[in-house]
Amino acid sequence: MVMHRSGRSAPPLAAIIVAGALAFLAFIAFIPPAQPDQKLGTVMARRMPVARMCEHRAVGIQRRREKLNSIIRPRVDINQLDFSDPQVQAISAAVGAAIAGLGLLLARGQDSEGSSATGRPVASPMGSIRRGVRAGTKISDAIGVFGATGNTGREVVEQLLADGQKVVGYVRDPAKAKKTFADLKAGPALSFRQSDVTLSDTVTPALFDGIKQLVVALGPVYGKNAETGEFGPVDGMTPEAVDYKGVSNVINSAKGVLPASKETVTPIFDFGWTPESAVDSWSSLDDVIMGGTSSSEVNFVGGNLRWSGTVVSEGGGFCGMRTAMEEKPLMLADADGIKLRVKGDGNRYKFTIGLKSTDTKYQHPFNTQKGFMEEIYLPFEAFVGLSTENKNFANYSAIPLSEIDRSQVDSMNIVISKFEFNGMPNPNGIPTDFELRVDSISKVAKPKPQIVLITSAAVERNARIETKEERENEIPIVKLNPNGILNWKYKGENVLRESGLEYAVIRPTGLTTQNMTTDYALDLKQGDSMSGSISRKEIAALTSLCLTSSCSTGKTMELRRSESRDALGVPGTNRKVLLGQLQGLVRDSDRFTAGLPVLPRAVDPPVEPLTEKEKEEVLNDPRVKAQREREPGSQQVAGRAIPSFVVYRNGKPLAPGSSPSGGEPAFVVYRDGKPVTGIPPPLGESPKAEVSGSGSAVSA
Repeated sequence: MVMHRSGRSAPPLAAIIVAGALAFLAFIAFIPPAQPDQKLGTVMARRMPVARMCEHRAVGIQRRREKLNSIIRPRVDINQLDFSDPQVQAISAAVGAAIAGLGLLLARGQDSEGSSATGRPVASPMGSIRRGVRAGTKISDAIGVFGATGNTGREVVEQLLADGQKVVGYVRDPAKAKKTFADLKAGPALSFRQSDVTLSDTVTPALFDGIKQLVVALGPVYGKNAETGEFGPVDGMTPEAVDYKGVSNVINSAKGVLPASKETVTPIFDFGWTPESAVDSWSSLDDVIMGGTSSSEVNFVGGNLRWSGTVVSEGGGFCGMRTAMEEKPLMLADADGIKLRVKGDGNRYKFTIGLKSTDTKYQHPFNTQKGFMEEIYLPFEAFVGLSTENKNFANYSAIPLSEIDRSQVDSMNIVISKFEFNGMPNPNGIPTDFELRVDSISKVAKPKPQIVLITSAAVERNARIETKEERENEIPIVKLNPNGILNWKYKGENVLRESGLEYAVIRPTGLTTQNMTTDYALDLKQGDSMSGSISRKEIAALTSLCLTSSCSTGKTMELRRSESRDALGVPGTNRKVLLGQLQGLVRDSDRFTAGLPVLPRAVDPPVEPLTEKEKEEVLNDPRVKAQREREPGSQQVAGRAIPSFVVYRNGKPLAPGSSPSGGEPAFVVYRDGKPVTGIPPPLGESPKAEVSGSGSAVSA
């Protein structure tokens, strides 16, 4: 649509068409009446002198009218219309008025697109607010982000773009969206759709066209009330309206529209159906290549691949069977793991995959039950990278199998050995005679979250409170619970859990803007029992990982920077590190199996809010004061304790002051044997930590 300098849009195509129709009707309505016996040529001669000299043109016009009559017959014969008849004139006027009214409605709808009676932006069904995408470009396989222009939402958008994802940001204010992302040059990878989650009629299924997954990073909008000057929610964007009702609108509209996420199993080798090809592709490889005497053979018995033999501990102490090297890599990028259908003998085996692009191999041990056909799932995240020099030793720098790696798998093998990893013995004992029957080897795609919801720590512990006395003994944010925000966020979580959608819920602790470029170890836990601080970049890293990792599905987790003394300098957002923590968490439905309390029911905020005196007491809490000293511009009420260390860079503390308590920091960061701050160690102690190179943060 072309915009004038005044900011108003040029007449749309629909308005031009309507104007033409009105002109046509006016022309017909004002033609003087013809006599009943008057011929068309006479009429044309009276109106158009040229027609007198072109009688044949009148005949041509007559033929075209007859053709038109044959199309619309038996409704109306245009030649028989008598426009002097008052009834015909009234009908013509009514039709003209109706079309004119329709034209005005279309034009007004175009001029007011994106606004509602409340003055808030309204969603365009086609998602007309776009950036970097040509009008009409169809979006597919994108991740939608609600709250994209918020501080956390922006970090999520940037992280997803950095990970190669296409992103659609849902925004209330297009102008703010353009300003927020003005410095990004994302091109067609980033576009926007207009919506206000507090208005259910703007959150329609059409918003999710081309969207594969959603991130919901919503939150209330706070500011000073123009009338009272008090700080609180503005524009009706309260915790109830956004965190509960708004989240509910998104979830209810997305149900049945987002692509289904379910487990799919695709055979790679199905030995019951393709025995000839399996014979050609699998063969034994034993320790005789290392001077050992172990031996095995591969054949077919009863429709299964049968691998059997004897392991001799002297020498290499292993037997193996392997596939031939594939000319074209096995495409496993869309899979999350391998599923084996085997009949075992009680021994412990190891499944190995090799990559075409590297010498690194990955291995996953598995146990079998004697005499039982069973299915064994081996998730790719749990495969151990092996050293290229010593195949039995783990390569601790090898990253978990990424999608790119999984698209380069060109070989598989199964090993039975007297060793586990790093020369350690097989935990099931040294094997001797063995027999393993393999029915099939399949790739498995596990369900991934359709929605990742970012809420807040303390929502669950707040929901467990039943008395005022229990609340008085809680951390400051639970005591204060401004505008019932913890209750409304938790109710939003439960709407998602009950929706039937696959999900992951991330609960960040207190948000911080300090030490944004410093690596920290991260704590990822469940049960909502910890407080602390976390940056939005770290939240974004976990969010992106959850979207691509099946081991996050159905789980709720709290996230903070570790407060241990050795937390500094640890790359907590490293994919391998985070995956390890994610795997250790349990699904919400299985919390009781890990000794965690089951999720409490959701309730509305307390009927009796805190008095002004009680609020003042909370705000005077030492933990709250410490938080505000660290981040003067922050409005949040933190629940973490005073930090026990301070990080310095270029001789200056990254945090204001030497320590929140005003005393000496518990330790100082050193470089090349000297304190970075240029002062001696606190209390005359010797340096507790030292770092060389360009690193600027090391723990004691």
